[in-house]
Formats: sequence, structure tokens, C-alpha cells
Amino acid sequence: MALSFSKGISGTTPYYNLIRRVAFPSTRAIAISSILLVTFGVGLSFLVVEHTAKSFILGVTGGVVVLGVPALLSNLFLFLTIVREDPLFYPRRCLAFSLFTITSWVAVFLIGSVLSFVLSRFVFPGSAIIAGLFAVIPLRAVAVFSMSRTSFLKRIIFTLTEPSLTALTSVLVLGVAVNSTLSALALSSLIGLAFAFALILVVENFGRQAIGFSPIRMFRAFLTDWLEGQNSDLESYLNELGVETEIDVAAFLFRRSDTARIKGTILVSNFHPGPFLNIGSSVLPFLFQALMKRRFNAVSIVPHGVSGHEFNLVSQEQNMRIIEWILLKQESVRYDSEATAVTRASNGIATATSQIFDNCALVTMTTAPYDMEDVPSDIANRIGGLTHGRFRHVALIDAHNCLTGPSTMTPDKMGALQEATLSSLQVSAEQPGNIFKVGVAQRTPAGFTLKDGYGPGGISVIGIEVDQQRFAYINIDGNNMIRGLRERILNEAKQAGFDDGEVMTTDTHMVNGVVPARLGYHMIGEVGSKTLLLHEVCALCREAIADLQPCEVGVINGQIPVTTLGSKSLKRVMNLVHRVSRLTALTLFPVVLAATAFSLLFLV
Repeated sequence: MALSFSKGISGTTPYYNLIRRVAFPSTRAIAISSILLVTFGVGLSFLVVEHTAKSFILGVTGGVVVLGVPALLSNLFLFLTIVREDPLFYPRRCLAFSLFTITSWVAVFLIGSVLSFVLSRFVFPGSAIIAGLFAVIPLRAVAVFSMSRTSFLKRIIFTLTEPSLTALTSVLVLGVAVNSTLSALALSSLIGLAFAFALILVVENFGRQAIGFSPIRMFRAFLTDWLEGQNSDLESYLNELGVETEIDVAAFLFRRSDTARIKGTILVSNFHPGPFLNIGSSVLPFLFQALMKRRFNAVSIVPHGVSGHEFNLVSQEQNMRIIEWILLKQESVRYDSEATAVTRASNGIATATSQIFDNCALVTMTTAPYDMEDVPSDIANRIGGLTHGRFRHVALIDAHNCLTGPSTMTPDKMGALQEATLSSLQVSAEQPGNIFKVGVAQRTPAGFTLKDGYGPGGISVIGIEVDQQRFAYINIDGNNMIRGLRERILNEAKQAGFDDGEVMTTDTHMVNGVVPARLGYHMIGEVGSKTLLLHEVCALCREAIADLQPCEVGVINGQIPVTTLGSKSLKRVMNLVHRVSRLTALTLFPVVLAATAFSLLFLV
């Protein structure tokens, strides 16, 4: 079940990549593309028909007047009167929507120029104008009625203004027949609007059966967050879909022995830092890190725990439940002055390290140099059962530090992780505790951005020295990393003076969907300077070693009731996305083609 669920999540990547590509062209790119299409695109269609320079110039002029001018005038009118307060349609995006319309018109012009040689009744450019109305209006109607939040009447005006102006100017400038053009405008408007209503009605029916409320409104909330960063509406819908559950939390608080000041924290929990951008627990690793820095001037790391997307928290309110619980518990936590040295176990597939603080085990797990994705929570349950009674708590870190492409955790890998973890824990359990030192360092290097795969938490190092063994917990705020980078980072840590260490990522989904990429995000090291990254890690490791001081540790652990998406709820949403996408693909373009073909009958 875990494997199929993971595949379902990865299958959403093409959708938000498409949205990114369509929704975020620059104004300059929109302007250049529009100019090229209305001039050379339409000019080429006229050149195909008459093969003269004069016809090309006529086409360029006609394209500017019939397509370019109506696009500008309609956008100005619509923005001033209708869509000014619509969050998804500010001027640049209205221009992008016009570019989509212009592209459809030009495609019809080019196809029509060829058809004029085949069909005697297809008179260019008049017939192309008529066919274009039947092609463009259904596309615009579906887009406007699914995305815009304006009133019903305003959405009709939004849909029809630009095509109507194009039809009118074609009559005035190109001499297209008035009666046939107006009749085609009326009929194509009727067909386009009827199709949009029917499609949305079917989608609404599907959605209400699947998730219990309007999927179109949820889609608008999704776009509002994805394109504008406003997450409140979408989180309210996710809250309705969510399920009540409990998540495990363990926070290791390190304070100076002389001043009792907290200087470092490691938070390990089975919440999942998703689903994307600023929604739900995507931001929780950074939120916790920033709060501990602000309140205690402490360096915090929040590595990825053992969890999948079913443990995505649904809102910022749920994030604060966890943070407030930790802050409350830390006021009365008991501190201990001993820890064990780190033990490492490997079996050819997986590697685990473990260290015991106040009878609580801190464990890192990795399958590097083999691909590693989300470790299913079943493994935590099995390890917890097998170690029951030996430790107060076992905090399992999915290091999430090696990936080459879409992947899932196979039974062999999960079995190897369990074996390595148990082997490491068995040795650690027999080790005596000793006084220890802790050194910390953190930095968010300039130029490391979400687009590059780096979250705002940057790079954090917590170094622990026990029995003259120096071990570095190195955490990078990002979603996994390229193969081989972990080993290079560990080498830098050793060059800086550490004996051993482990490299981890937060798995933050703040980076997901920011750029069009094969995974929907860039892994650490996939883009940007790896040399700079290694230099920063080395510098931070040296800083952490210089900061080593005698410390005590307090461990908070327990379960917190929260609302998560849950596997069933998330599957329902994903199933709806797939069904709606399939329905749209199977109906939208065939209906546009059928309507355009119908326009040929209209011409007879």
C-alpha cells in the first residue's frame, strides 16, 4: 500500500509543473510572444494563401488590428470594470490569458490558410475568423468559469469580450461578412458556455461525492495559494478533509552546564513537512527553527522523521499545536549530564547511527549511496515493538540524503534499515554514559533559494563530543539531495575536525512547485554551486567545533493530537485530481475540435 500511495503522490508532479509554466511567464515574455504571434503568425497565414509580400504585410497589419488591439482594449476594460479584485487575474495574468487566446487564434489562422486550398467554401480569412470563434470561446469559458471568483454575469462578459472585439474588428478591417460573423459569434458563445457549464457541473458532482464539498472552489483556493501565496482558504478546505490523529514528538534540548542556557535542539517527529509551498506542515521545520532562534538564540535542526504524506498537517494552527506543546514541556523538563558515544552499523544496503541521551535513543537511518525516499511509518512501529522496555523513547530520523529520480522504498531497503538500526541500538544500549560537549553553528548562505532547492532554514550543525569522539549532525533545509553529495559533505566535516557524522535534510516541501523540474523541485546539489555548499559546511563544522562546551540534555517526548490529511483523505483528493484531469483531457479538446468542425458546416 505504501508503494502505490507514493506513486500516486509523485503523479501530481506534472500538474503543478504545468501550472508553473503557464502561470508564471514574465510580462516581457508575454509581450514578445504576443507581438510575434499577431505579426509573423498571422502574416505567415496570409502569405500561405497569396504568396506575396503584400499579403504578408496585410496579414501583419490585420493581426495587430484584429488580435492585438482587441486583446489590449479588452484587458484594460476587464481589469478596470470586472476582475480588478479577482486575486487570480491581475494585469500580467490577464495578458497571459490573452496570449493563450491569441495562440489559439493564430493556430486556426494557419490551419485555415491550408484548408482554403482544400475546401472551396473555406474563404480566407473570413472562414478562419468564424472557425476561430468556435475554437476559442469554449477554451476561455472553461478557464474563466473554473478560476474566476466574479459573479456569473461578469464571468460571461469576461469570457466573451475579447472574442467579440476580434469578430467586430474583423468585420471593420478585413471586410468579413457581418451576418455570418455575428451568427457565428452567437452560436459559438452558446456552445462554449454550455460546454463549460456541463463540464463544471460534472466535476462538481464528482467532487462532492469524493470530498464532500465543491472541488471548483477548492481548485480556486489552490490556485490562489500557488500563484499568490495566500494559504488560508486552501487550509480551511484541507481541515475539512483532515482526520484526527496523534503524532510522536521527541525534542532533544541541549543547554550549557554553566549558564543553563539552551544552545541547541534536535526535533524528531513523524509529521511530514508537506504537502507543498506554505501549506500545512511544509513550513514547520523552519517555523520551529526560527522560533527557537528568536526565543533562546538556539540553533535547531528538524530532520525528516519516519513518515509519509498521510502525516501532512493541514494548517498553521496544527503547526502551532506542536510548537506550543514543546515550549510548555521545556519549562519543566529534567536535564541529564551524560550521553553515549555514537555507534554506527551498516549491512551493505543501509546504515544507522545511534546515540543515547537520558535513556532516549537518537537514531539516523540512510540507504545512501542507494536512493532513499520516505520511510513508511510501519518500520517505526516494528522497531518500537522490538525495543520496547529497553529505552524510554526511540527517535528515528529518515536522513533523506540520496536520490537520483522518482523512487520508492522497497521491502529489501526497509528490512535493511530495520536490521542496521537494531544492530546499532544493541551496541549503544551497552555503552556507558559520559559527560559531553555540544557545539552549534547555523547559516543561510546568500544565493541559496527555494528555486535552488534550499529552504530558508539554511544549513545547521550540532556537534557532540563524547569520550573524545566528535560527531556532527549536519542538517540542510531541503528535499533530499543528489547521490554522492552526502559523502562529500562528510569528508568536509572530517577535514574540519569531526571523527564522524551524518548528513540529513528536512524534506521541506516549501521548495515543491516553485520551479518546473522533473520531481517538482530541485534536490540539494542538483543546481547551484556544490563547491560553495561544501565550503559553507566546512566553515560551519569548524565553527561548531570551536563552540564545543560542556552541556546537559533534556528530552521531551510524547504524542500530540493533531489534524492531518490522512492516507484516505489524501487518496480521495488525488483520485479526484486524476478523474478531473482525465475528464478534461477527454472532453475539452475533442469538444473544441468538434465545435470547430461544426463551424465548417456552418460555412456551407
